[in-house]
Amino acid sequence: MNDQYDIYHSVSEFNQNTWNEFVPNENPFLKTSFLKCFEKLNKNEVLPFYIQTKKGIVYGHLITIDGKKAANYFELDKTLSLKRWLLKRMKIKFFCFGNTHLSNVSSNSFAIDKISETHLISLIDQIKKSYGINFFLLPDHFLNNIKPKTTTLSKNFKTFNIDPDMVLPIDDKWNSFNHYSKAVQSKYKKRIRKVYKDSKDIVIKSITKENLKKELSKMASLYNNVYVKSTFSGPPFNTDIYLDFINQSSIEIYIYGYYLNKKMVAFSSEFMVNSMLYSYFIGLDYKLNEKFSIYNRILYDTIEHGIANKASKIVYGRTASEFKSTIGAEPISSKSAVYVSNKYLSFIFSPIFKRIAPAKWVQRKPFKKELLN
Repeated sequence: MNDQYDIYHSVSEFNQNTWNEFVPNENPFLKTSFLKCFEKLNKNEVLPFYIQTKKGIVYGHLITIDGKKAANYFELDKTLSLKRWLLKRMKIKFFCFGNTHLSNVSSNSFAIDKISETHLISLIDQIKKSYGINFFLLPDHFLNNIKPKTTTLSKNFKTFNIDPDMVLPIDDKWNSFNHYSKAVQSKYKKRIRKVYKDSKDIVIKSITKENLKKELSKMASLYNNVYVKSTFSGPPFNTDIYLDFINQSSIEIYIYGYYLNKKMVAFSSEFMVNSMLYSYFIGLDYKLNEKFSIYNRILYDTIEHGIANKASKIVYGRTASEFKSTIGAEPISSKSAVYVSNKYLSFIFSPIFKRIAPAKWVQRKPFKKELLN
């Protein structure tokens, strides 16, 4: 692999066919037609990087991480923490070797082998020199695609646990949501009945190409409610991107609006790729959520959609792990890493990165015991 990497910030700047030759059939999220959708994001908040070599491709984002969000993972065992207080007041520019809005989808592909640690550091040095970046974030899917110099990566890479990806396997014997309901224990059946009773006045409609544009403003407001409330997040998503998502040919997207008295109070969206259903980007009116069990209803509706579409798994993402485990989602443990290219900053921040950890939670087991064996 060459030490020189070609870096672009728009698909209009390079030969898309050359890029797409590296994209595996099982990952259309890496196609230029899909990645181009994210170019609608504010480039002052999210600058896309299309990185190419003769041996592979890497898609990444240059972002600013708000210390207030990062502090939610630091020294959680302490009621008072000076370091956490200081971290909340910081904003740090990071280069992420991945799509920050699709954190559990691989954004790199190499034709023959993994990228060596030596060549990765060469790429990091090139980005640092051109863009003045000292902090590099390596998500799990990229971390797994690095070949270390020895048995493990060098000490410059600070690894830490992140929130697990919550995934619900779909039993191939389930032909309807009723089959799923029969598979859970009685107390979870009661929860399902309560959720459907609470949400009986909610009308759920598919949002199509024809009516998407007029719904975007409300969707943006509802999405912002979730973004502000989230424990950790990068820059916000732009709901106008749905106008591009809905025209994708290799990825099926489903968007649903939840209405109370003809007013949208929530929305959800899903990607169907091969036999996997990905639940992504929801919006919610939290003031109505408790009374009408809207979020729970979205989770159950996604199960119904997964069964109807013959999905083998539903990928629910990294948020609300314990809550999602109550519907049967299982955690896929993940690690990420940070590389600090400046030795002085590395010395200062190393103690912080060592203490980063997700909040503890309890794994719930809703399915009947005989179905778990």
